[in-house]
Amino acid sequence: MSLSLRFGRLAAALFVSLFVGTPSFAQTGMISGLIVDGVTGVPLKGAHVQIHDMSLAVSTNERGLFTMGPIPVDLQEISVSYVGMQTVHRTVEVMEDAVIWLDIFLSEEAIRIPEVLVEQASMTGGLKGVANVPGSAHYIGPRDIQQFAHQDAHRVLRGVPGLNIQEEDGYGLRPNIGIRGSGAERSSKITIMEDGVPIAPAPYAASAAYYFPSIGRMSGVEVRKGSAQIKYGPATTGGAINLLSTPIPSRRMAKGQLTVGAEQTLLGHLSVGDQNGQVGWLLEGYRNSSDGFKQLDGGGDTGFGKSDLLGKVRWSSKPGARVYQSMTLKASLTEELSNETYLGLTDADFAEAPLRRYAASREDLMDASHRLFMARHRIKPSNNVEVITTAYHTRFNRNWYKLDKVFTPAEGKVSIGSLLNSPASYPDAYDVVSGSRFVSEHRLDVKANNRTYRVSGLQTDAIIGSGSRVLEAGVRLHKDEMDRFQWVDGWQLDDASMIRSVSGIPGTESNRVEQARALSAYLQPRISYGDVTFYPGVRVETIEQVRDDYGRNDVDRTGSDLGTRRNVSTALIPGMSASLQLQDSWNVFAGAHSGYAPPGTTEGAKPERSTNLEAGSRWSTDRSAVEVVAYINNYSNLLGADLAAGGGTGSTQLFNGGEARVSGLELSAQHNLGNLIGWSASIPVRVSYSWTEAVFESNFESSFNPWGSVNVGDRLPYVAPHQVFAALGVESSRFDVEISTSWVSTMRTVAGRDAPSKDSRIDQHFVVDLAAEFAINDRVQMFASVRNLTNEVYVAARRPAGVRPGLPRTTLLGLRTSF
Repeated sequence: MSLSLRFGRLAAALFVSLFVGTPSFAQTGMISGLIVDGVTGVPLKGAHVQIHDMSLAVSTNERGLFTMGPIPVDLQEISVSYVGMQTVHRTVEVMEDAVIWLDIFLSEEAIRIPEVLVEQASMTGGLKGVANVPGSAHYIGPRDIQQFAHQDAHRVLRGVPGLNIQEEDGYGLRPNIGIRGSGAERSSKITIMEDGVPIAPAPYAASAAYYFPSIGRMSGVEVRKGSAQIKYGPATTGGAINLLSTPIPSRRMAKGQLTVGAEQTLLGHLSVGDQNGQVGWLLEGYRNSSDGFKQLDGGGDTGFGKSDLLGKVRWSSKPGARVYQSMTLKASLTEELSNETYLGLTDADFAEAPLRRYAASREDLMDASHRLFMARHRIKPSNNVEVITTAYHTRFNRNWYKLDKVFTPAEGKVSIGSLLNSPASYPDAYDVVSGSRFVSEHRLDVKANNRTYRVSGLQTDAIIGSGSRVLEAGVRLHKDEMDRFQWVDGWQLDDASMIRSVSGIPGTESNRVEQARALSAYLQPRISYGDVTFYPGVRVETIEQVRDDYGRNDVDRTGSDLGTRRNVSTALIPGMSASLQLQDSWNVFAGAHSGYAPPGTTEGAKPERSTNLEAGSRWSTDRSAVEVVAYINNYSNLLGADLAAGGGTGSTQLFNGGEARVSGLELSAQHNLGNLIGWSASIPVRVSYSWTEAVFESNFESSFNPWGSVNVGDRLPYVAPHQVFAALGVESSRFDVEISTSWVSTMRTVAGRDAPSKDSRIDQHFVVDLAAEFAINDRVQMFASVRNLTNEVYVAARRPAGVRPGLPRTTLLGLRTSF
């Protein structure tokens, strides 16, 4: 045996023994393992594991784990069964003085598509279905979300290659996510859904996602890229994300979690549900709050509170019904109050006190409320036909009251973005904001960014055929709108106290309604010839977008000063992918598709268009998975948006960015080292890597500050060339521990090709998280997590205005129980 291999086994044995303990072996062997739902990834308590020709049988514990033995050395046949699931049979070679580790995934029996996949409108087919997706796809299960008590979507998604993530507030309240260089500003260039329903406040009229569902109440997250995601428009270049809410349980269930931590963090999560005959139901509550980690000049709260209530009920036919049907109703309510601001720091102030927050942001507050209603009907008139119809409605009210501009007699009005980009150019304004010096007759303009969003839609999806010939088709009628009714108040700052000096009149800053009506349809056949499968597809979008601007002087909206802009566009979005099954566990795939995003109503703005290619390979077994994908996205027109959240003026105008090219390489791998040294533990290892190159291929002038004057060859901002994620864990019957790391290379924050200066880049940073869980008994687990274990001080972003810090070291403790 080589010295390196001996050292590796010794190191692994030492690491495991610290957390698992040292077992004793008889002259036989042992079998240990984990049994999970193959769709959701949820560990299955009470699964029955038996060895044939022996009386030896065990059941899994609350965490889905089992250990059995001693077992005679030989080839042993085992079976794993669970009510409502298909029984799995395995042949296992039991070796002397060794523990064989098994990961077993059970699938629902009876109906062709498990009800949970319909309830959540899964894009991947769940944990095991990912391997069959004809393109890059990833599934994040409940264990990955729960292990670190995650409530930050950025942390949940950072292990998925190809995602461009920009932190903002440290808590992920309003994530900025791009896929394959699509642009991360308010996740406006990707399709985001919850249970298959578009969840952005107005995905056609105003796609910036100022609302994002609470990731901590989700049971899973799916990410899909490549040509197969065109069915999930309207944005089809980068990809789609589907958040999977807690499913209705198959039996009586109650789960609770309570977490406390630094900065008075308090997180509570409770869900109860049951399936009684043909009716199932779920009630869920989620509350997340913190006093915040930033230190406001003069003291004060910089935290947030966010609450969710959700209910579901489902009726389904009896299993033996001639025509199977189900109807699921879902309703949710989310309320948020957060003391969040767009105001960051200057570089000099960040270097001195990175967690500082200027007193001029004292009154900044996001007040938001989101309501959702969904009804989903499923009918299966024959074995080869399935039709799913979904009606949905959402309403999102939000008023983000935040500092916008600073007025001084000598310098006039200065936006906070311009001020913090060049504080030396505006010394009076800087002194006002930072509280360094009282400037007479100054005024802080605090804008009430008051908006109401409404979405209604009806979509029908059909699956026709089986085996080697399957057709998926769908049609969606959709309407959404954004109503802006905003005003500005004037304030004065005196010794860290703010006094209102001017009360604005609602509607006098912005007074307009933007609407969109869309009809979309898709066809996506699946045609197999032996080991080769083709997935041709096409999507059609017809969109009418209208903007009615009533003007600042017509707050009653009489129409006396009405200005209307209207745009109608139709897009044909084709795609084609193919996969070749080389072995049972190994396939290769390739695809091409057209990328698209709606053009809005800005005069002269064209739809975003791109041609996208990808090729990759996937190898997957119960213990291991590897995926490697190369891609290139060629934009004939990259569409820019002047968003305040992206460092712009906030006009929300769209503009043409011309040609651009984004290319990259994505690698993800995971393996369970449970059998490496023969201990009765699971040792999961996960690694991902992304390389991205994003380049403008046109010359143009832009008033959008992060782009500015662009020349051919300039790099796009906020796209890190390299990203690495790695995690190592140990999971035993009573104790789990995992350490995860994330490294992001230096990235530029302003377009250009030369080495960026300090004030136009974000330096590389390396963040380590640690989590541990101990099972007190089968029903109660205690857990702890430390985010940013090394307390790395780093710049998370230079937008919306100024330098913003990443989350400092934060410790959380909690209890989790289930009945």
